[in-house]
Amino acid sequence: MLTKVSQIDFFWDLLLGFLNLAIGRLLPRLHVPKTDLTKKVAIITGGNSGIGFQIALEFARRGATVHLACRNASKADNAVSEITNQIPESHGRVEAHTLDTSSLASVRAFAEEWKGDIDILMHNAGVASVPEGQSLFTPDGFPLLYATNFLGPFLLTYLLEKYLAPGARIISTTSTGQYAGDISARFSLNSVTNHIEPGFHTSRKLNKKVPADADVYNNTKLMQVAFTRLLQQHFDHENGLKNQRLVHCFTPGFTSTPMVDKFNIRSFRLDPIWWILQSTVIFATDPRQGAATGVWLATTKDGGGNGGGYWDRMTRRVSKIDVTDPHIVQRLWVRWEADAGIEWR
Repeated sequence: MLTKVSQIDFFWDLLLGFLNLAIGRLLPRLHVPKTDLTKKVAIITGGNSGIGFQIALEFARRGATVHLACRNASKADNAVSEITNQIPESHGRVEAHTLDTSSLASVRAFAEEWKGDIDILMHNAGVASVPEGQSLFTPDGFPLLYATNFLGPFLLTYLLEKYLAPGARIISTTSTGQYAGDISARFSLNSVTNHIEPGFHTSRKLNKKVPADADVYNNTKLMQVAFTRLLQQHFDHENGLKNQRLVHCFTPGFTSTPMVDKFNIRSFRLDPIWWILQSTVIFATDPRQGAATGVWLATTKDGGGNGGGYWDRMTRRVSKIDVTDPHIVQRLWVRWEADAGIEWR
C-alpha cells in the first residue's frame, strides 16, 4: 500500500505531467550545455525524423560519431545528408543503418553487424498507432506497437550490452502516457503470440474486442519506464559500486513531430484522444525543446544523477512504475525474456 507521501508525490507529478502537455509551449525554454562529445559513439533508433533527428543533430553538433538506425533506408540517408549539410564538420561521422525494431530478425541482424564501443544508446523509434491497412501483429506474432516500441529495443539492448562502454548512457524516449498504462499481477510469464493480452499489452480493465491503439501505446510506454529501472538494477548488481552506466527515460511532452501526422481513421474511430492531439498540434512544442531533456541526460555530467528514473523537463518525476508493486515489475523482465527468446540475468 502506498504511503501518504508517495501518493501525494505521485499525483502531483501526474498532474504536472499532463499540465506540461497542455501548456508546454508556454513554459520557459530548456537550455542544454554545449558538452564536447568528440570520440563518443551514439546509436539513435528512429533518428531520421522528429525527436530522434533532433537528438542526432545535437549529438553531431557536439562532435559525436552518430549512427542513425532506421526502418526506412532512404529516409535515413536523407537525414544524414541534412545533418551534414547543417553541420559540415560532421561529414564522415554520421552514418545510416537499416533497423526495424518491430522485427526481431532485423534487430538481430543489426546487432550481428555492429562492432565497436557504444557510449550512448538512444531508444527513440516508436509508433503511436497501427498504420492503415497493416496487421495488428508482426510476422513474429506480437502486437505491432509492443514490438516496435518495446520488445525490439529490449532485445537490441541485450544484444549490444557487450559493446556498451563502462560509462555508457542508455536512454528511452517514453511518454506522459505511461501514467495511463496499467499492468496486472496475473499476466502470463510465457510468450503469447497473435493475441493482445489484457493486463500486459493493454489495460487490465479493457473490455473492447479490438483495443484502441492508445491502450497498447500507453502500456508500451509504461514498460519503457519499468525497463529503465530494471536495467539500472541489472548494471548496479553486475558491477556493484564500480558501475558507471546510467539508464534513463524521458518524456518529450506534446511535441510537433511526424508521428502526429500518421494517426489514421482507425485510430480516430477507436480512441478520440488522437482527434484531440491532432486538432491541438498548434500548441505543441518544437522538436528541439522536445529533445532537450534527452540530450541533457545523455551528454552532461549532472544529467540524471542516479539512473533508473523517469524525467520530464529535466526534472526527475514519480512515475507509474514507482507506485507499482515491485513483484509485478520484476515479473515483467521474465515475460520480456520469453517474448524475445533470450535469457538475460
